[in-house]
Amino acid sequence: MALKKSRAVITNEEFRLAMSSWATGISVITCMSSENPRQPIAIVCNSIVSISLAEKSILWSVDKSSSSYQQWIHAPTFLVNILAEDQGDLLGRFAKKGPGKFEGLEYLCTEQGNPILEGVSVSMECATTQIVDTPDHSLIISRLETLVNNNKAPLIYLHSSSWSSTQLKTVADTGNS
Repeated sequence: MALKKSRAVITNEEFRLAMSSWATGISVITCMSSENPRQPIAIVCNSIVSISLAEKSILWSVDKSSSSYQQWIHAPTFLVNILAEDQGDLLGRFAKKGPGKFEGLEYLCTEQGNPILEGVSVSMECATTQIVDTPDHSLIISRLETLVNNNKAPLIYLHSSSWSSTQLKTVADTGNS
């Protein structure tokens, strides 16, 4: 196998495909719109990283081309909803572009006003502490304010698809991908 040495020859698609080999959970991050405080907003995210146990801090990234980019970098708090493996329907709902993601969906809000999705694996309310700029994304560093672990298996993102742990075990047991 020959390694590519120049960043200029690695295409976006090659990089995206390589990174899709890294299994991760799928979350929906929610908050209320800064433009309309009665309007909830949400974004699907699989870029969450724990960065400090001592500070209980996480990092996630938001694409600068996102229509809600300005909302996220100005949100003082937000709620990370790590989807449970039986919530693929929510993934489809929140992965779509544009408004209306909460249309017809019942939800409660935290004391901070962030929408709570029912039945998730884990929810974490966070306060933004720092924004780090990169060429095409901003990294949002935040401190956990609350944590609810429902001890449910998470929905997993691998090879550009969502999977349950049962599906992954079946694929592993049969040797198929």
